[in-house]
Amino acid sequence: MRIPNYLRLAPSGIWHFRQRIPQPLTQKLGASEFARSLSTRDLLTAQVRALTLAQAYARAITEPRGLDVMATEGKGMVALQSVNAPQVVEVLPAARAGKKYRVVRNADGSVEIEANGKADHALAKDMVESIGPFSREAYVIEQASRPALSSDSKIPALPIGKVVTQWLADIKSGTKPKTFSIKTTAVENFARHYGEKNPLKDAGRIDVGNWVQSLRASGLQTPTIVNKCSYLRGFFDWAKARGYYPAFAKDDNPAAGQVVFRTREKRLRRAFGFKAFTDDQVRTLFSAKALAGLNETATLGAWIGLFTGARVAEVGQLALDDFVVVEGIPCIRITDEGEGQSVKSSVSNRTIPVHPKLIKLGLLKRVDALRMAGEKRLFPKVKVNGVNGSGNWLSKAFTRHVEAHLPKPEKGKLGFHSLRKTVVQGLQTAGVPAEIRAAYVGHELDDEHHAAYSRAPTMKELLAAVKKLNWSVDS
Repeated sequence: MRIPNYLRLAPSGIWHFRQRIPQPLTQKLGASEFARSLSTRDLLTAQVRALTLAQAYARAITEPRGLDVMATEGKGMVALQSVNAPQVVEVLPAARAGKKYRVVRNADGSVEIEANGKADHALAKDMVESIGPFSREAYVIEQASRPALSSDSKIPALPIGKVVTQWLADIKSGTKPKTFSIKTTAVENFARHYGEKNPLKDAGRIDVGNWVQSLRASGLQTPTIVNKCSYLRGFFDWAKARGYYPAFAKDDNPAAGQVVFRTREKRLRRAFGFKAFTDDQVRTLFSAKALAGLNETATLGAWIGLFTGARVAEVGQLALDDFVVVEGIPCIRITDEGEGQSVKSSVSNRTIPVHPKLIKLGLLKRVDALRMAGEKRLFPKVKVNGVNGSGNWLSKAFTRHVEAHLPKPEKGKLGFHSLRKTVVQGLQTAGVPAEIRAAYVGHELDDEHHAAYSRAPTMKELLAAVKKLNWSVDS
């Protein structure tokens, strides 16, 4: 939701009003804007109070003798001493009991305000001119984007709490236990904030925006809020498909676009996220001496991570059927088709050649032996549909291994995901094209040209590229 530029949210969660002072008066007043607390954490209430406050300031600026100023000693300039414009406490009674203007958006895109009489019309006009066109405001955009419902609409006015319960029951069987718990917490939290007995069909972008602001006020960081919004977005998509919520365009989901990473947050994520291993660190971790302290299955998983760049869950969930031969080349298939298998996104489904180093380490012999023993999975003891995913055991074991042999970095962190970054950067250093790198590790290229016009690389091309990964580690 786009917040109007005259509203600012303080760290305390209280909304503040800011209005720019006309340029001819800024030097005279020694200030460039008015700023007042609106004494509310609710966005809609803040907007109503801001409208009333803006109109009062507009009159204070334009009325004769509305401003008193005094000279600043030794500066040759004048500064604001007092402004005969009201404080927010003076306009709150009027704002709370003020008129509920009806905003109408016409078919041609223009916006009108319905007012009663000339005086009321003039007041509404002053308010619009003081703050800006209503057509740019969040609540008008909300009205415009929501499809109009006729009186005989077939969309039922179901309480959101009841619909959330039905949604959870519907997705439970196809969702990992840990993911299901996280989704439940997020969407039920929104339902409580919105009001569990309130009709779902009336929930809109402003309601989601208010919820997001409450999450920020509670101290949650942007990545967590982004995840919660993604789960809520899925809920609204499901509700629309079931006919419990008005239809909306693909990009008009009420929970979409509510939160974005600011530049500083992106920089911090890069600085404090997982770091790639250096060549020396790889040789230390994968030396025979170091690996002696890591159990056999975790060692195999670590080797696979080092030469595939696969995510830890993708490694932990590997089935024996995922080892196939394509174009005469032994390959590993990473897929979400098997029991308990999942991938991050559709582009994560991929088939990649087995690195010669993994063949030398006996990976394919192990696969054959497990097949002879009647097993179905590369790591038979790993629980299918475990609460924390198929790779949790490997992630923990490798993290302990890293902590035992490498010092903690000053910034960022090291773990199994570092192997993925190490592979990507290793391929990049070796001059492997971005299309090949993306296909090998299951990344999506942002460039639409590549997605629309490039072909998928052959297994021979992939094998030739990954053979360049060589850290000269012990066998």
